[in-house]
Amino acid sequence: MIRHLSQRFLGDSRGAAAVEYGLLLGLMVIAIVGAVTAVGSSTSENFNSVNDGFS
Repeated sequence: MIRHLSQRFLGDSRGAAAVEYGLLLGLMVIAIVGAVTAVGSSTSENFNSVNDGFS
């Protein structure tokens, strides 16, 4: 009985796709956060220099 359940569990690959999609989603979130952080600091510096120009 346990052998049958373990073979059935190890032979089931339906969850593998969900894990792969989860990993891809995690990598995309990391890339987006990094890009937004880089663009945000650059944009903030530009606005600060424009603001200093008006002062």
